[in-house]
Amino acid sequence: MRKFPPLQALLAFEAASRLGSFTRAAVELALTQSAISHQILQLEEWTGQPLFRRVGRGVVLTAAGELYAKTVANALTILSDGRDRIDAYGNPDSVVLCCTPQFATGWLVPRLQELRRSLPNIEVWLTVGWEPKEIDRLDVDLVISENPIFGTEVIRTQLPADTVVAICGAQTASLLKDVAFPEVLGQAPLLISELRPDWAPWLPELRRSGLKINRAMTIDDDRLVVAAAEQEAGIALVPRYFAEVALRQGRVQLLSQVPGYALSPIWLMKSSKPARNHSVEIIHDWIVAECR
Repeated sequence: MRKFPPLQALLAFEAASRLGSFTRAAVELALTQSAISHQILQLEEWTGQPLFRRVGRGVVLTAAGELYAKTVANALTILSDGRDRIDAYGNPDSVVLCCTPQFATGWLVPRLQELRRSLPNIEVWLTVGWEPKEIDRLDVDLVISENPIFGTEVIRTQLPADTVVAICGAQTASLLKDVAFPEVLGQAPLLISELRPDWAPWLPELRRSGLKINRAMTIDDDRLVVAAAEQEAGIALVPRYFAEVALRQGRVQLLSQVPGYALSPIWLMKSSKPARNHSVEIIHDWIVAECR
């Protein structure tokens, strides 16, 4: 098992290296000079080499000491920053929400301004892509997922299922507006998501019937699929959540002649035990109300 130097010795070393004096380091840390000297000696024994040399009434770092001082300063900064990062867990108005990328990108982020207006004091910690198997009320307060968590200690609320829709850039939409389905699929390249490699459940049968298509690109992120459609790269079939903002802003258009299909239901889940704070229930009820 690896041995680490005492934290107090690292603090003494950092202060002495920064101030150039054991005496001033002792004053800053509210210790005696002999205590600082003892802790520096411990650290030098741990590293196996001298870290300071005496110069007049002060001290300067050796070459090894200069290198180690940078390491210690970085480590102490990381520890301090880490403490700042977890402050929110003690915030009575914070909520840790774990959800799918589709829901975060297409539904939640466009509503953040409205959320801030309605609930200005609540801080949402958003985790995307992680699929928890349980809700322990320490790591996560609310979960939104296509995969329900079962158990007597989980309360599940079914949210409306998202729909996959066909989109493309404005120029492509203008060229294809009068082309019927399924012939329209042969008139422009298809943009494929790795999450839906068949593009649509009905496309393999159409291809077996003789429909010729051109696969332009396969992408592992639906946000990039939407961006490629916006750049006139072809026809994309994506969850409406992902395309909603681009559709509303006119950056892409629907190809209404191409049939969409429903995805699996989405579940909002929380623990049946008392929430970590009152804000969890407020955000839970706000999501349910907004979805309905």
